[in-house]
Amino acid sequence: MLGIWTCRIMKNQKTYILQLEKDDPKKELEFEVAFQLSLTEKQRYKRMKKLFSQTMDNIKRHDYPKTPAIISRP
Repeated sequence: MLGIWTCRIMKNQKTYILQLEKDDPKKELEFEVAFQLSLTEKQRYKRMKKLFSQTMDNIKRHDYPKTPAIISRP
């Protein structure tokens, strides 16, 4: 990803910014790992729950159909 990555931690509002001149997946991965390690377990679960809720809201908003149920034959 070119440009800037910004991640905000919920409580203490630290900002992590990754600026790259060229696309570098290795540095992006190192950045992501360092960011995740800086969070407490509670913050990670809170972030995961928030992202899950946002995903479910998007699914409901865009009215994606439900997955078809598997019906077992007798």
